Amino acid sequence: MKKLLFFFYCYIWFDLFVHVSNFYIKPKNYYTHKAERTKKSVLKRYSFQLYNKKQTDLYNDNKNFIRIEFRPGVGGEEAFTWSKELLNTYKLFAERNKCKVEKIQDISDSLVISSKENLRIIKEDKQIEINLYDLFKNESGIHQVKRIPKNDSKNRIHSSTATVAIFFHKKEEPKYEINLKDLKISTFRSSKPGGQNVNKIESGVCILHKPTGIQTECQEERTQELNKKLAMKRLIQKIQHMESKEKENMVQHERAKLIKESNRSNRIRTYNFFRGYITDHINKKKIDLIYFEKGKLEYILNIF
Repeated sequence: MKKLLFFFYCYIWFDLFVHVSNFYIKPKNYYTHKAERTKKSVLKRYSFQLYNKKQTDLYNDNKNFIRIEFRPGVGGEEAFTWSKELLNTYKLFAERNKCKVEKIQDISDSLVISSKENLRIIKEDKQIEINLYDLFKNESGIHQVKRIPKNDSKNRIHSSTATVAIFFHKKEEPKYEINLKDLKISTFRSSKPGGQNVNKIESGVCILHKPTGIQTECQEERTQELNKKLAMKRLIQKIQHMESKEKENMVQHERAKLIKESNRSNRIRTYNFFRGYITDHINKKKIDLIYFEKGKLEYILNIF
């Protein structure tokens, strides 16, 4: 019994000694590993800061590269005419302020407006420096017109609407760069015809992009190197297509939020040609219609 107790206490003391030794005596490479972990942490934090700066610069750059969409609302043929008239007036204003303007017609009539620098405009006797997005962002909504259409033989006043929506315009995307660490590359024997060499060696290549799960393979070429290049090309195309689709879905979602139903209860302005003034429904004020007719939108736009 005494021997058993002796061995038991010896085991307890030995176990305690091992734990204490591990706590006070560090491995030779302990501080090296700690320094490496610290270095990786700093690099990760620095990379994140660089990414944030890049995104901010891109956002600021895009503020002078916008798309304005014009859609006819309530009012039949007169609504189409009014939508075109709004587009031409905005186009005139942008060109007068030395902006580059491109007219696009896809799902709607649109203007793509860009400027290398902020615009300087006069607003209430003060010169204001402002980017394109901030200048036009409050235009999104319903623009109503009240006037006698040219084709109305009875000279009746018609009320029609058009919808305006403002977006950041997507610039041409840079070529997609793939991190080799994100790839899993494997080879296999080709089953395609091409001689004994093709079927004897592993000339076929399969590439998996881990972050997206996209996979491509190629075995058409005679050598592994050529198959690898072709598989990589296909992989990049698939990833770019996926990203393009995601961005398009984001734009469509943003468009759905901005473009509201064309009804008369949700108006930005009413342009009353019969009475000769514009009613600003945001600031609750009236503006002379002559500014719109001459394309002087700086007197009309809501900048705040």
